[in-house]
Amino acid sequence: MACLAASASGCGHEAPAPTPIRFLHTFNPDETELFNATIAERGLAVESSLVPFARGQQVISEILQTRAGCPDLIRIDATWLPGLRAHLVPVPADLAALDWTPEAAALGRLDGAWWGVPQAVDGLLVIRDLASPAPASTSIADLVAAARAARSEGRRYPLGLRVDGYWLVPWLRAEGSDLATGAIDGPNAAGALATFADVFGDVAAPPPPSGSEAPDELRRWNTHEVAYWITGPWQLGALRDPERVAVSALARAPRGGQLLVVPACAKHPDQGWRLAGELASIPVAVVLAQAFSTVPTRISALASAPPLARAAYEALRAAQMLPRVPVTPLLFDDLNPALAAVVARDATAEEAIEGVRRGWRRLVGAR
Repeated sequence: MACLAASASGCGHEAPAPTPIRFLHTFNPDETELFNATIAERGLAVESSLVPFARGQQVISEILQTRAGCPDLIRIDATWLPGLRAHLVPVPADLAALDWTPEAAALGRLDGAWWGVPQAVDGLLVIRDLASPAPASTSIADLVAAARAARSEGRRYPLGLRVDGYWLVPWLRAEGSDLATGAIDGPNAAGALATFADVFGDVAAPPPPSGSEAPDELRRWNTHEVAYWITGPWQLGALRDPERVAVSALARAPRGGQLLVVPACAKHPDQGWRLAGELASIPVAVVLAQAFSTVPTRISALASAPPLARAAYEALRAAQMLPRVPVTPLLFDDLNPALAAVVARDATAEEAIEGVRRGWRRLVGAR
């Protein structure tokens, strides 16, 4: 009878530890620390592994194709979904039915079906020093004009801008092109590339060494060298003076985000979806928004999010996703070095864009 009164572990023996949920993610170190603490508080046993974002798609693709060391849940960039979908299982109906924002739902669905639980929405927007007037409109032209008007002897480069193909997208779209194979075949793409490159050394500072962009941008903002900064929600949490910040939309900006997906090779898919549900829950979404100004993906979480996160959400509502095809994330491999060459004046826009066209044609042909 004593054993019947004992716990489920039986007669004084400790219950076996629960099998941890295997989670592969791309959180940065600060996000990882908060994730670990938050999940522990919610009583989940999780064995998490970090893959650097720059290598994330390649590493995850190899895992899913070989089915070796397969995790139960993976956090991916939304642009990776088309290329990985064949190795994933659909989202359960109860998770798909949550109160997702329209922007988040667009990330999680592909070809009419749900494949990922939206964990964050991001994209390009404009951060403005409140001491600086708002641009006349959300257009690139008016933003550059506002930055030029803010230039002074102590602020030579008032516009924060990165040499990266993602940041080029608004310029391409303003000229009727886009980040897509076939969309840069006309003369407008070269014009967009030239206009973008001309901003550097004019109202945007010459680019820092590759790999140091994010800390350099943050340093220039914190020292008030920048009045207008084209960036994304991923930088908002690092701002030490959010009270001086206004967030606004950028015309034709790209929008994306992060998804939680369960691979078909997962040993414990139900546990993977359980963790996805926890990460998408209102309490966890609010914790992330308060700590990092992460843009929540659920309507209920927006009401409790801090002002910067809500402002970022509003700014991104008019942004447009990149084409949802497998090659989209691979296009940057050709575009980024070409863009850097034009900014450095090592190539003309026409020379660079022709090289990009050849590279993209080879990429499509290889697939």
